[in-house]
Amino acid sequence: MVLFGSFFNGGALKGNDTLFKVGQKIQSKSNGSICSIKREITLNNIKHFEICFENDSAKREIILSEHALKLNYQL
Repeated sequence: MVLFGSFFNGGALKGNDTLFKVGQKIQSKSNGSICSIKREITLNNIKHFEICFENDSAKREIILSEHALKLNYQL
């Protein structure tokens, strides 16, 4: 019973768990490029992350929503 209580009350069904944190390295699922998360931004109650591409001569930084990161990047 303790397992079910922690499952229902512990946030497993709420979906509020964020896998991405500032300072993490993430990898693109499409081309395998490595990026690092620079900062977290909240716009209109939606989490966005500014990411910077590693090994890029221009050091591009882009802002993606949390949903876009979940779809296109992996830890």
